[in-house]
Amino acid sequence: MEKRARIVLIGTAVLLSAMLIWSWRSRPPEAVPVQLGAAAMQDIYNSVTISGTVEAADSTALCPQRSGTVAAVYVSAGDEVAQGDVLCTLSSLAQDSAASSAQVVWSALTGSAAQTVTAAEANILRAPVSGTVLECPASGSAVVAGLPCIRIADLGKLQVRAQSPELYAGELQVGQRANVTASAAGDKVYGAQVASIAPVAVRTMSLTGQSSEATVEAVLPLSGDTEGLRPGYSATVKVFTEFHPDAVIVPHEAVCQRGEQEYVFCVQGDRAVQCAVTTGYMLETVTEILDGVAAGAAIVLSPPDTLTDGALIEVDA
Repeated sequence: MEKRARIVLIGTAVLLSAMLIWSWRSRPPEAVPVQLGAAAMQDIYNSVTISGTVEAADSTALCPQRSGTVAAVYVSAGDEVAQGDVLCTLSSLAQDSAASSAQVVWSALTGSAAQTVTAAEANILRAPVSGTVLECPASGSAVVAGLPCIRIADLGKLQVRAQSPELYAGELQVGQRANVTASAAGDKVYGAQVASIAPVAVRTMSLTGQSSEATVEAVLPLSGDTEGLRPGYSATVKVFTEFHPDAVIVPHEAVCQRGEQEYVFCVQGDRAVQCAVTTGYMLETVTEILDGVAAGAAIVLSPPDTLTDGALIEVDA
């Protein structure tokens, strides 16, 4: 009888254990607490920033027909002139003093000009075109035949002549859009576009013989309203080297990597679905998704390593 009781107890224990195991296995899975975000859409770009100088896009430099001394000046920088207006008159400069006057000769213009013309009259310099006087010699200064001494420009057309470090030069292409800012013009942003890129790089030499970094020149005409800018202003140019319109983006913390593949956990009902993705640019706070997730999808932020495909989730308040 004792043996029979022992068998009953053992059987009861086995039955209870089986019931407990069945109950544990059949209970609903525990939900994983998660925080949610969303895939969004925005235009993104890659850019390089270079420095330049604002200048007139359309200007004309005037050279005297022969060397001489400026006798009288009738205009100042900033004056508006019409074609044919008298700008200054010259007196003759002795042949033997022309060479010795190198130190006082009014030097070549600091800005580049779209075209250079020579005065038609020996002792009178007239405006070759209508526009704004940018540079003009002072009374009593010497001018030399063939050396530009006056520049007139159309200030309605401005451009930036920028110097790109060789490191960025390969990323520049004609037609790329750019934003231009100038500290002298405040916070205003001006539109521009790359019109030309120099085929060669240049280096400058210091007085000590040290060579500077090679730079490549790019010219960017400004578009739209250019109020507030003046030729000679220093400018900062942000060139958009690559542009992705309507790109899908997610917060950095939504992307996880398991093995060699990157994933984003999307939310379908109360489940997390593991979606393999291909990523693009990493911006300041978001990552571009090239493939795998559509804009507007609900996604899990900072998915724990224990989160699996199809896992039950609940939003952590």
